[in-house]
Amino acid sequence: MNHDERESILPQLIWFLVFMISLAPLSAQDSQPYYFYHALPYGSQATYNPLNVIINGGYGILQIPSYDDEYDRKIVSFPYQEWFGDMWETVGHPIRTLNEFGWWRFFTTEVFPVTLNMNNNQWVPNYFLHGIGAGMHFRATEEWFRYHGFSHARLWSIGTMIVYHVLSEVIENRGNEEVSVNHIADLYIFDPLGIILFTHDGVCQFFSEKLNLAEWSMQPAYNFSNGNLENMGQFYVAKYPLSKDKKWSIMAHFGLHGMFGFSYRLSEQHSLSLTGGFLVENLIRAEQEGEGMAQKAVLTWRAGVFYDRNNSLMASLMVATIPEYRIRMNVYPGIFRIGPFSPGLFLSGSAEWIVGINISYIPMGMAWGN
Repeated sequence: MNHDERESILPQLIWFLVFMISLAPLSAQDSQPYYFYHALPYGSQATYNPLNVIINGGYGILQIPSYDDEYDRKIVSFPYQEWFGDMWETVGHPIRTLNEFGWWRFFTTEVFPVTLNMNNNQWVPNYFLHGIGAGMHFRATEEWFRYHGFSHARLWSIGTMIVYHVLSEVIENRGNEEVSVNHIADLYIFDPLGIILFTHDGVCQFFSEKLNLAEWSMQPAYNFSNGNLENMGQFYVAKYPLSKDKKWSIMAHFGLHGMFGFSYRLSEQHSLSLTGGFLVENLIRAEQEGEGMAQKAVLTWRAGVFYDRNNSLMASLMVATIPEYRIRMNVYPGIFRIGPFSPGLFLSGSAEWIVGINISYIPMGMAWGN
């Protein structure tokens, strides 16, 4: 076996190790608590399922307008095999890639939080989205499979995570043939560590009960007017109570944006939140010395109002400076009812509008508009 062949089996070895480690703390399924998936028939919980995770997470980067190239968001037309091959040149040969990019540069920009400089802080999304976010999704998806009667729920969840994370890296790379190491950091370090971390009940209990971590993602839909995927995006919320009665909480809402604010409990089940912060408007080449490419975020502002019931998002309204998403409104199942159905609805745009409808447990709804 030559050097390239030995390198190419590293992904299989790493994820096999993740699987073996994740089995170690596994207790009897019936005795395991539910931390992140509660099977609520309303809000963002009603739309949560493994395919929804794959679509929102795998295609979430397409929210950034600069990714609207010749393919736009026409996901059925993407050259997946070609893009996977380009991404595999990096991921399949990590030693060669790191030798070209620079090991010290890799660890000080992608792994260790040594600076907040925008040119060198690629570690930020790695910790929050691929570490905490991916770990929570792994556990929530395992709980979904367990709740719906699947045997080997953890194995099903790990399989879902592999599909989701590989798709995400393929879409993010989007045919780039330059040396890039962010896929190595994501797939070899932070995604596996997040999964291992959230196999432990103590970790899950801290994030779910102390920080009230939950997924408040979008309601993706296929646009029959132009063939685009609309309203996709993976987002998380965390709330920390500021008082003993838990009426007021400090709140963070993060994904491809970072917004902070306050949440007020209207009643035992209902809360209203107001946030503001920064949205990723574009990804451009970071100013770094050495071979290969790293990206940095160009930020603009975004503000949002959120209404939730038992930490399941019921409705949201976000405004930003990006014309495509100047206004983005989502109403989740449980607000409106049409006969026996309670659909989710969304509206986004500014001069041109896109509207859509979603049904609970169907991972992709229908949209219309330009």
